[in-house]
Amino acid sequence: MKTRIAVGALAVAALLLAACSQSSTAPAESKPAARAQAAPPSSHGSEAAAPAPRDPSVPPYHQTAEAARPFPELMPVSRYRDYPVLARAYEVAHRRPEVLAQQPCYCYCEKSGHGSLLDCFASDHAAT
Repeated sequence: MKTRIAVGALAVAALLLAACSQSSTAPAESKPAARAQAAPPSSHGSEAAAPAPRDPSVPPYHQTAEAARPFPELMPVSRYRDYPVLARAYEVAHRRPEVLAQQPCYCYCEKSGHGSLLDCFASDHAAT
């Protein structure tokens, strides 16, 4: 009985191995054309890239961290010590302001003068 189970398991493993090796050796012609095209080379020269046109459905954000400087003064993490999740969010804002400055805020707070997600952490706005 044990021999039959072992032989059956080996047969299933061999079939799976054969199926996997056939799918990995499929001809290149079957791949979509979009994957076959190489990405255009990026320009790392001294020329600055032109900013992409702003999508009106995306709230404002800064293209670079340098464009966001000087960063706004953020609320202290200790203000939210009774709310660990909020405290962690404000801690992240303090540690990585350059990242949050390059993120849009989807509560559309640009109406109150915010230029990125980082501005939400300069008040209790991010906590509400």
